[in-house]
Amino acid sequence: MKKTNIVWLVLLCIVVGSAFFVMVDNKITPNEDESIHIEREQQHIVAMEKGADPSLGAESVPSDGYIDSNFVSHLPLVIIDIDDAEIPITKMTTEDQQVLYTGEDPYVLGEIGIVDNENCENRLSDQITFTSKIKIKYRGNLSLNFDKKQYGIKLIDEAGNSIQESVMGMEANNDWILNISQLDESLIRNYLAYNVGSALFEETPDCKYCEVIFKEGNKYNYKGLYLMMEKVEKGKGRVELGGYDPGEKLVDYLLCRDREDDTEIQISTYGNQTGLTSGRLSIVYPDEDVIDDYAFNYIQNDIDKIDRILYSEDDAVFSSWPEFIDTQSFTDYFIFNELFGNYDAGHNSTYMYKKGAGKLCMGPLWDYDGAMDNSVDISNPEYLAFYESPWFERLVTSRRFMTYAYDRYETLTQKGNILSDEFITDYIEDVSAFIGNAALRDWSRWKSVYDNNKVHDAEDADGNIIYRDCENWADEVISLKSYFVVKEQYLGGNLKELFQKTQDREHLGTYFAVVMISLFICTIVLIRRKDMY
Repeated sequence: MKKTNIVWLVLLCIVVGSAFFVMVDNKITPNEDESIHIEREQQHIVAMEKGADPSLGAESVPSDGYIDSNFVSHLPLVIIDIDDAEIPITKMTTEDQQVLYTGEDPYVLGEIGIVDNENCENRLSDQITFTSKIKIKYRGNLSLNFDKKQYGIKLIDEAGNSIQESVMGMEANNDWILNISQLDESLIRNYLAYNVGSALFEETPDCKYCEVIFKEGNKYNYKGLYLMMEKVEKGKGRVELGGYDPGEKLVDYLLCRDREDDTEIQISTYGNQTGLTSGRLSIVYPDEDVIDDYAFNYIQNDIDKIDRILYSEDDAVFSSWPEFIDTQSFTDYFIFNELFGNYDAGHNSTYMYKKGAGKLCMGPLWDYDGAMDNSVDISNPEYLAFYESPWFERLVTSRRFMTYAYDRYETLTQKGNILSDEFITDYIEDVSAFIGNAALRDWSRWKSVYDNNKVHDAEDADGNIIYRDCENWADEVISLKSYFVVKEQYLGGNLKELFQKTQDREHLGTYFAVVMISLFICTIVLIRRKDMY
């Protein structure tokens, strides 16, 4: 073979290889057969294996909410006694989303008792299986105005000192939450999101169903079905971060993006200074008892750098984002919140953390009462919305991010996998069967409130009526299941369309370099070939 022919063959291989590289890198990677499982203990599964009877107890409670000591349930009973004290409402959220405080101590002292028998048959007259002194307050923002309140609880000893105890089999801690917003008439949304989401975000709070009763002298006031939940904070079994000691160069931290709140340790970065990001980021850990100027500036500079990278118009700067943020957790957070229709996430109740020299990770998950088409505005399944939230609005312009996101979505929604509509609708069915009569009792207690909720029927862009104003709990469960079936009909195609609109600037630079090198070699060969002949 002539020398010139060999040169031409090499050149041809370079050009063909370059073209193949471009085509492969622009192609959505093939889906892997990866099955992802929920690792944590799930109450509805464990209790049913123990023989729990969801039909135990009455289907309703008296209209005034007062019950007697014969009350029985297959769920744990949480009995709270605060004597004659009244829990004050100490904050309010203004129209511009700022949080204002009265300055009054929100906590009152009391006692908690839990009846949680091994045989899943719990009566008010039974012996208490767990008891502790507590400090208790109302919690939430807009939900402070609801009739069905949510509560924050701190366990204390007789002297008022903080103590850590395991509650309902969950990891021992001092802080606990009694949650289920009256907006979630299915009574399932948070339990569903936290348990399914724990397969992707292991730090997501654990939660267990219970029925809450306030003891008022010799009377028992039934408050309804709740979740006893962990709080998002640093701790064993929660967000496991290293402790901070002044003088350390690396700082583990936990942040939350939420509304403006002057009582929190809030950082100011390029994003909020320029109006590119909404809300403010508060430092959850290190807390105010241990944080110093070095740690504060370390965290603020970290986030400021990420803001400037993600919102940079310089291709080389923007393309460096994978060096600073964890691709999988950001991708999973994007997919999960889009699928679950949690469009408050990204703006409010949005947690993130960093360990040592690692990258910034999204999570844990938080606050899904208003998700899954459960807000005043209808959640149109034909469109994406979460991608418009801070940071993600820029990440979705990266071909690298969207390639991974689409492939990850295909994996997670494979038939039987945790985000497939079959898995989720079966999960909802199992949970609804488990809470059983407890849900009916809750509805009998709060139906008049549920009837006044603002989540009503709505009209979509085509003039079709979307029926969301359910008359009973069973219909709410059906509506919840239907949401996922419809959502998945569109989400995959929407993600693919979003992917096709992206162009990763970093890769375009690589392609350009490859083409230019190929053209250079081609020019040299042609010149030499001309000289030879």
